[in-house]
Amino acid sequence: MMNYEHFGTFLKELREARNLTKEQLASGVCTRKEIYRIEKGEYQPSLYLLNKLSIKLNVDLNEYFKMYYTVKTAVGLIGIQEINDAISLADITCLREVIKKYENNDDFRQGENLQHIYYAKAICESNIGNYKESLEYCMKGILIENALFTIDTITEFVYSNVGLAIINCISTNYISLKKSEVAYKILSDLLFLIEKYYINSSYKMYQAGQFSKKIYIGILGNLGHIYLSDNELDKAEEMINKGIEFSIKECNLRFIPNLIYIKFKLLYKRGDFKEAAEYFVQAKGLFKLVNQMNTCIEIEEYARVEYPEILKYLDKWDAVLR
Repeated sequence: MMNYEHFGTFLKELREARNLTKEQLASGVCTRKEIYRIEKGEYQPSLYLLNKLSIKLNVDLNEYFKMYYTVKTAVGLIGIQEINDAISLADITCLREVIKKYENNDDFRQGENLQHIYYAKAICESNIGNYKESLEYCMKGILIENALFTIDTITEFVYSNVGLAIINCISTNYISLKKSEVAYKILSDLLFLIEKYYINSSYKMYQAGQFSKKIYIGILGNLGHIYLSDNELDKAEEMINKGIEFSIKECNLRFIPNLIYIKFKLLYKRGDFKEAAEYFVQAKGLFKLVNQMNTCIEIEEYARVEYPEILKYLDKWDAVLR
């Protein structure tokens, strides 16, 4: 593939292999003129357009484009990996150091690389309670990928991994700002988008990667939390059960402890204290399994005050709430 003069040469060959005219490829995606300019090498497609073309052609053009045209250097690849590693470990101190290391580097002044810098800054600001500042960084990041993005048009586009992460970050900021209606809309639209294009896509070559599946589980958990806070218990249970089932199916342990804990709170709210206690024990065990010992201590202390009805059941099972 490195023998192609530019991305447009590859796209033209792919279009012709599918026996499509420029008009047919452009239909429902963009204008014929845009296809013409891309194939001539006069125009580089946006991530949004790449995703639309990927769905139309049943090939992940985004991966091809990123490999050869977007991340051009080893510095870019390494920097993105360091950012993602710090985020995965929830190590904010490390994340700040990585930002400082790369934000003034020429390889991180545009495109997907700059998106990662903005996303990392958004997480850092959110971590210290600066939710509005975090939202500002989120918007800067998502507008790099899609200049037409607004909260009202989320379902009209398809996004890269970092784009999905940024939109999810926007929703969590609104949750923290106590704007649950806005957060609910964003999460609902994101859920629809991921289920349609990433989880249940009929395009086998464009199925969800592990990243989008993790985002999907996190969205289900956040929606469950919002519904629970609004006392919409049936909807909360639907989201939580869906998240638990999908996590088990994908063998993804990361989100299960939180989902099980939300299920415990739901059952307690319904007055099913015995079953709630069972889920509490499961959640505590899972938090231990993933080495979140501080969370175990916190939920034990919190349960004594907020969930006293489960204590008698925990005693019977020799739980650590004596």
